[in-house]
Amino acid sequence: MSDSPTIDIFLHENKPERSLQQLFTALAPPATPLLTRKGTLLQFVTDEINYCYLLHQGHVVINRTKDELSLNSETAPFIFGFSMMSDNPCRLTLCTSEDAVLSRLPLDLAMGIIQQHALWESLSHVMVYVSSRIFNHCTRMSQPGAYGTIRYLLFELSLESETVRKSESVVNYIQTRSFLSRSGIMAVLSTLRRGNYIEISNGKLLSINYLPTKF
Repeated sequence: MSDSPTIDIFLHENKPERSLQQLFTALAPPATPLLTRKGTLLQFVTDEINYCYLLHQGHVVINRTKDELSLNSETAPFIFGFSMMSDNPCRLTLCTSEDAVLSRLPLDLAMGIIQQHALWESLSHVMVYVSSRIFNHCTRMSQPGAYGTIRYLLFELSLESETVRKSESVVNYIQTRSFLSRSGIMAVLSTLRRGNYIEISNGKLLSINYLPTKF
């Protein structure tokens, strides 16, 4: 996977697992389990109540409401909602995977528990990670040209969890995370496959052999 675009920014190794576990230990007991299926959309604000979501299993995709653009995907364990504390209307939803297991609790209650157990440091670690994921999205959207965006997203997909890679086709992964046409994406992928730059089976990415900077 040589010649990758500053590949370090993709790595999920910096995910604050210990801090997430500390937050889960405190927040999971009062949280309400949710019944979801593949494609369930979860709102951060319901009946004027802001909610915090705990992802115990599976993965979710974070979508922008106005155009359904997928910003990022996150795999369990993870916590969502703490970046929604402003008075501005929330413009994001969570879209669940088939095997996703979630629970939720009011954000005010979650903040009170964090205050009670002095978990501010743990929360700050999670928020730093969220900021890095937002930076990844901004970097992706600023790639020059269609190929630059496709190349970036291929590297991003290759470093997703195995569950994410097996659950979504390469074309759909790229299309939902960009403003590129399906036909344009398929044309580039077809050329990359013929040149043995990438390996795809049944629409799913198997491996990246090499992706040149320019194409």
